[in-house]
Parts: sequence; C-alpha cells; structure tokens
Amino acid sequence: MFNHNELSRIIDEVLLFEEVPLNDIPDIDLYVDQVNAFIDKKLAHLKRHDKDKLLTKTMINNYTKAGLLMPPNKKKYSREHIALLILVYSSKHILSINDISMLFGPLLNPGEGKAGYSAKGIAASVDQIYSLTQAINHDHSTDFNSLCASKMESIQKMAADMGCGDLEQVEWFLMVMFLVSQAALQKRLAEKIIDEYFKKEGPHKGK
Repeated sequence: MFNHNELSRIIDEVLLFEEVPLNDIPDIDLYVDQVNAFIDKKLAHLKRHDKDKLLTKTMINNYTKAGLLMPPNKKKYSREHIALLILVYSSKHILSINDISMLFGPLLNPGEGKAGYSAKGIAASVDQIYSLTQAINHDHSTDFNSLCASKMESIQKMAADMGCGDLEQVEWFLMVMFLVSQAALQKRLAEKIIDEYFKKEGPHKGK
C-alpha cells in the first residue's frame, strides 16, 4: 500500500526547482547557441531523460516562422526573446503550435486587436507578462499536495473494496489515471479559452 509520504516525495521532486526569474535572464543580446546553452542549464530539471533536448536552433527558427517569436536582431536574441522561449517551452507540451500562436498573438501583435481586445494588447510588455506568469504559477505545491492526498484516500478505499491481489500496483495505477484525467481536463479548458477569446474572429457570443 502506498502512503502520502511516498507520494509527497515524488511531488516534491517534481516541484523542487524554482521557475526562472526575469532577473536571471541576461539583459544582453545573445547568439542562438548562447540562448540554447542558457535555457538548457536553467531548465535542465525539466528533462525526463538526460539526453533530451529542450530547444534546438531549428526549433527556434520554426517558432520565429510561426510567429511565436520576434525576428532576431542581427542574429542576436534579447531578454524578451528568451522569456518568450521559456513560455513557449512551458506551453508546447500541452498546446499545439497553432494554439500557442493564437494565445501569444495579442502580446506580439497588439495592433491586430484579436478577440476584441484593444490595440494595447493584453499587457504593456513581454517582461510584464512573463513576470505575472511566474507569479501565478509560484508556490502551488501545497494545494497540489492536498489534492493528491485527498484523492489518495479515496483510491485506497476503492482499491481495498475491490480486493485486488497487488493492491499497491492498483493504487498507483489509479493515481496515474486520476492525474491523466486532470491533465486532460485542464488541457481542454485551456483550448476552450483560446477558442473563445483568442481566435482572430473574436469571442463567440451566445450559442
């Protein structure tokens, strides 16, 4: 039978590392290889396997072509470029490139007035959006721990009632399926918000 301490240990390992504060991003322009080295160092904890690549030169070029990044200035990338790359990396595991493009559109092209927003866009600068994103994502481990602890109690009761042979394996299986369900629900919610408020034709009115 698994216990809350074991689950908390796994959660703590996942949430151990801080986000990258804006002040940690160099305020000087960098070449693409320097950008890759910086992100690979700062986000190394997000790799599932050591050999995994976080970003490549090709990825960065593709993001620029897709409108997710401003073009570099004389082959150099600014702090804003790096902040956007970190946000894109955080988003791409959940959202499609097309969805990310729609989401970032008002930030990169405020004059387009997507989704009925004013020409000022959704914020004054990439720096501000990046800092706000970091702030709202910070220190959520307590809530997440509480959610998982509560669900674990339900899982243990249900698994025990089933009378399964390998009870611990069943419990971990059910916990994984719960997390998958939560991730899928949050993904659908994010996609729904993008469809409603970030498509070029603007938010839908009524059904």
